[in-house]
Amino acid sequence: MKLTDYLSPEFIEIGLEAEDKWDAIRKMIKILIRTGNIKDSSALEEEMFARERTMSTGLGHGVAIPHASSDVVEKISVAAALMKKPIDFESLDLQPVKVIFAIASPKKRGKDYMELLSQIASLFSKREFIEKILNSKTPEDFFKTILDFADK
Repeated sequence: MKLTDYLSPEFIEIGLEAEDKWDAIRKMIKILIRTGNIKDSSALEEEMFARERTMSTGLGHGVAIPHASSDVVEKISVAAALMKKPIDFESLDLQPVKVIFAIASPKKRGKDYMELLSQIASLFSKREFIEKILNSKTPEDFFKTILDFADK
């Protein structure tokens, strides 16, 4: 199982604009809806907001991974965005977030859910990956960077 099994360029947004982290999460849910795997966006929003209120999903290194498990999700779905302007996500390192990966999973999630979180965190521990992803001009560039680094 790889991140690229769940993410494709059509679910990647370059230049996403958001007022704050809550607005960013709402916009990421709109991208997730396009996967066709989410039955109710409001219920997913409630779950993601509840998760975010429990603890920030801003990991540091300029990345956030808002995520939730919900009965309204038919299968694991992933969306990604490169922000037009960095936003405060109350990250562990207090750095603003430039890249967001959103993950929605069915309530009865398998090991793939945790594996996806781990893969994204691992990618963002690589300085060269961060530089390349931040310079993505298109969803295809963004996706190719993930492909190039996913197995390194």
